[in-house]
Amino acid sequence: MSSNAIRSVILFTVIAIAVVLTVVGFIRGFNLELLLAWIASSAAAAVAIYFFVPSITEDELELDVAMKKLGGGEPPDKLRLVAIGELADLKHSFNEMTKQVGDRLRSLERENGKLELMMDNVADAIFVVNRYSEITMVNNTALRMFNLEPSVVGRTFIDAVRDHEFDALVKTCLASGSRQHGSIEIRPDRRFFEVTVTPPKNEPGAVVVARDLTEIKRLERVRRDFVANISHELRTPLASLKLLAETLRGGAIDDPAVAADFLNRIEVETDKLTQMVRELGELSRIESGEAPLSKKPMDLGSFINKVAERMRPQSDRAELALSVEVAPGLRPVPADADRIEQVLVNLLHNAIKFTSPGGRIIVSANPKNGNAVEIAVKDTGMGISAEDLPRIFERFYKADKARGGGGTGLGLAIAKHIVKAHGGDIRAESVPGQGSTFYFTLPR
Repeated sequence: MSSNAIRSVILFTVIAIAVVLTVVGFIRGFNLELLLAWIASSAAAAVAIYFFVPSITEDELELDVAMKKLGGGEPPDKLRLVAIGELADLKHSFNEMTKQVGDRLRSLERENGKLELMMDNVADAIFVVNRYSEITMVNNTALRMFNLEPSVVGRTFIDAVRDHEFDALVKTCLASGSRQHGSIEIRPDRRFFEVTVTPPKNEPGAVVVARDLTEIKRLERVRRDFVANISHELRTPLASLKLLAETLRGGAIDDPAVAADFLNRIEVETDKLTQMVRELGELSRIESGEAPLSKKPMDLGSFINKVAERMRPQSDRAELALSVEVAPGLRPVPADADRIEQVLVNLLHNAIKFTSPGGRIIVSANPKNGNAVEIAVKDTGMGISAEDLPRIFERFYKADKARGGGGTGLGLAIAKHIVKAHGGDIRAESVPGQGSTFYFTLPR
């Protein structure tokens, strides 16, 4: 029975006794003064009991309110009760319980913070889904990798990644309760992922871990192409050298004119091999930082005009118009003049090589974003396909393999690393059949 009920029963009983005694007194003729004294005593007892019992009611009410606040999410540390009254022991126990709950919550918050820190700083994308394939947790890497917003939580996995092969692994794990693993290619941008889907212990759902292998796949392709290209580049001159040597041994050496011609060809092929080895060594030194730059203030106007004049005999022989356009007032930039000349000569040589007679080549220099200068070589040549354009700065890569003979395929790779070593950037724009423009920047 609750305290309110006890209080009501006691109060009712005392009042009832007082009323009965009053009636009996009147009937039996009790002394009026004695009867009034009894009524007064009964009333006092009722009032005393009324105010004594409520103290227990207030304790119960305080405990009840505190428990409801705790269940509603109130921080346990804010629910301290004063341990006095009839329920002091119970209040003390409640305080001990809230202290333990608070300590446990703080411990869980610390562990959860560590877990979130780990999830957000790993290179892999992590999704946690429930039994209905709805996302319940996602790390920042996954948001960046799949271009998602935090509001993706609550949506289905297929709605987030939009790839059925990816989603099939998750559904198979949810249905079978077994770990799933696979490699997935997401189109149209051809991104490669290694995916592992693992069911948690004693709980429905799955943890999806996706590792982006796109860059690794690209590097593997570059390595394969490099090996194939260098093998091809070496095979041609070596085969020529072997054939020439065998012909000389077969009797051609006895004919002075033929022997002289063959020796000239051997010298040409040897020069090609020597150039390739030299450029490979140079590229390796630039990449590793073993080829230090000698930077000095360089006047771009006179520098570009000097390089253009050096290349003008080649452009004239190819029947091309070569012009220079330098913005007035360009301030000198710190650069290694020999290295930058190597870059510009390479770009001009390619422009001359792949532009038909009657075409035009323009070398320009203009301010870029206020803190750099952009140099451009524009031609009206055959252009570069969209498929080849992203790869033209790879070593040995030749966009036009049919017309790519005569070079090592290392020029643009060397140019790229020289510009990068200066703190600049290099890029190309092209429309097949309309020409190409190569840009590179030099910081001021």
